[in-house]
Amino acid sequence: MTTEGMRVLAFNGSPRDRRGNTEKILQPFLEGAAAAGAVTETLYLKELKIRECQGCYACHMLTPGRCAIRDDMTWVLEKMLASDVLVFASPLYVFTVSAYLKTLLDRMMILGTLEVKVVDGVVVHPPRFPERKWRWVVISNAGFPERELFEPMEGVFRRFAWAIGGGTQVTIAGMILKGMGELFSVPSMLPNYQWFFDACRQAGGEVVREGAIAPATQAVLDRPLLDVDPEAFAAMSNTFIDLAAKKARSRKTGQEKTQGTAVSG
Repeated sequence: MTTEGMRVLAFNGSPRDRRGNTEKILQPFLEGAAAAGAVTETLYLKELKIRECQGCYACHMLTPGRCAIRDDMTWVLEKMLASDVLVFASPLYVFTVSAYLKTLLDRMMILGTLEVKVVDGVVVHPPRFPERKWRWVVISNAGFPERELFEPMEGVFRRFAWAIGGGTQVTIAGMILKGMGELFSVPSMLPNYQWFFDACRQAGGEVVREGAIAPATQAVLDRPLLDVDPEAFAAMSNTFIDLAAKKARSRKTGQEKTQGTAVSG
C-alpha cells in the first residue's frame, strides 16, 4: 500500500475535546500515521455546528448527495470524501458514542443511497460515491475496566460500515478500546502507560502502511492498564472519585470567596 498523499481525518467527539482522555489515545495514533507518511487532521466536534438529522430524506429524494441543512457538515463531508482513513474517537457514553459523534454518524447517512440491495445475505445501501473507499478506525475509552462494555459500540460501527458502504466501500482497520481510561487523567501515572501510547503510535503507522492494525500490536493495545481484580479496582476508583470531589468543592469555595471579595471591594 502506498502512503504518499494518504490523508487521515480524525473526529474527536469528546465534550472535553483537547483536554480529555480520548485525546491522549488519539494523538499518538495520529503521530504514528504521520510518521508513516500520511497527512493527518483532527476535527473537534464540540467546536463545530452540526445539527441533528431531521429524517426528511431531502438528501436522497430532492437534492441527491446534498443535505437540506446548511451547516458545518457541508465542508466536513468534503473533507471525508478527500480522505482515505477516517478515525472516530469518543469516550464510551451509555455503551456507545457521545452525542457529538452520534450526530455526525446520523448525518453520514448521506454517503449511501436510499435504495437497498443484498450483499452476502445482508440488506445494505449502495454507496453514493462508489469511487471512494475508506478505512475506519475506532478509538474509545471507558472508566470501567471490562472489555465487553465496548461490544455495543463495536456492533454499531461494524454494522454501519457495512450498511452505508454497500458492503464494499468501508473496511474497519482496527479498534483501540481502552477500559480504565480515567487513569489517563492522572498526570503522574502517565509514564506507567508509555507502552500503551507507543502501541498507539505503532497502530497508526500500521494502518497507513499495511491497511490495518497488526494482530501483535492489537494484542498489546488490548492489555489492561492495571492487573487488578474488580474489587480492588472499585476501591481504587472510589478513592479517586472522593479526592476529585473534594478538589472540585474546594475550587468552588475558592471561586465564591474570590467573587465575594470582588463584589465587596
